[in-house]
Amino acid sequence: MNVTRLLKIAMLNLVLVALIGVLMRYKIGFEFTWVNQKNLQLAHSGFAFSGVISFLLMIFIVDSLKKILDEKQLDYFSSIIYLNLLFAYTTCILFFLTGYGVWSVLSQLVGLIVGGLFIYSLLRVLPQYKQYHIVNWYKAAGIFYLLSLLANIWLLYMFVSGKKTQHTYLAATYWFLHFQYNGWFFFGCMGLFFNWLFTKDLLTNFNQRTFWLFAASCFPAYGLSVLWLELPLWVYIIIVVSAFMQLIGVIQLTKLILSKPIINLIKQNKTVLMLFFISLGALLVKVFLQGGSTIPFISKLAFGFRPIVIAYLHLVLLAFTSLFLIGYIYLNDYFSFSKRNFLATKLFALFVVLNEIVLGIQGIASLSYTVIPFVNEILLIIAAGLLLSSILMVPQKSYKQ
Repeated sequence: MNVTRLLKIAMLNLVLVALIGVLMRYKIGFEFTWVNQKNLQLAHSGFAFSGVISFLLMIFIVDSLKKILDEKQLDYFSSIIYLNLLFAYTTCILFFLTGYGVWSVLSQLVGLIVGGLFIYSLLRVLPQYKQYHIVNWYKAAGIFYLLSLLANIWLLYMFVSGKKTQHTYLAATYWFLHFQYNGWFFFGCMGLFFNWLFTKDLLTNFNQRTFWLFAASCFPAYGLSVLWLELPLWVYIIIVVSAFMQLIGVIQLTKLILSKPIINLIKQNKTVLMLFFISLGALLVKVFLQGGSTIPFISKLAFGFRPIVIAYLHLVLLAFTSLFLIGYIYLNDYFSFSKRNFLATKLFALFVVLNEIVLGIQGIASLSYTVIPFVNEILLIIAAGLLLSSILMVPQKSYKQ
């Protein structure tokens, strides 16, 4: 399995996601009649999930387990990863051309099933890896990925049967987002991080307490996304407890990451240190926002205003997950990065932060129906900055062996 080739494809895919983001922002402020905005949004988010984040997680997880895999197994996983990528491209094109329809949802579902085959194969080889501290994170990531598939099956059924309502559509969509964001993405990233600590002889039993807090609370925490439903009191109490467990978990995780041995190791690369600090900050904000959403009034405000939802989704996908994975590439020296690449990465992180700040301000202003002057133009400039910096991040020199 040629890891560096796959990683370069992933970085080029990030450029494509950024390009679609620019088109979306341009269409909001200017005439662009031949492109459907909703279709752009679907292509943008869908490809960010499958063509960048899931793609990177699959590559990194297999690479972290290469010591227990023979050549045949590595080739097998490589084939699944490429097949998953093929359906990521297919779904992106179908979303762009046709929007949310039977064929695009079916293509997305097939791609996710291919991902499910990856997870099944992963779960079969994990018992060979004796570091249960790491295996548990990977297992949880895989299980939550499989749970997210139920949403797409549900959506496809709604489209075919015609039994689609606003509530069922939103409930299915939030199910998918929750178990991708808070399950597959989060646990996958944490598994990679703790595996890296293990390679540096810094892994302790401490992470298992944190793991169980997050793992046990992940399923009931789905309720945080559907508090607008009329839920029984006992269900609401379980949801509140799950939010509290995640608060404790993220505090413990922060203490571990900020411990002197780990900081001393990470700060050897200033770019990695910056990316990880922003990523950790985004994770803290996310979990505390989730905790705040257990208050019904705040929940109704948050889910009732589109700018707030967009800001939250970008917080998880860009500020936490994407920056962590980019930092992980640097942390493991997969490429011989140039000074230009380092500068571009710092600029990319800066534009991610600026994007969150502007989206956050726009979201807060929307609560009082206040219009921020030139906000769409500002977001377009930031999107263009993300595109340019993502292009410059792609390494041009030979791979570091």
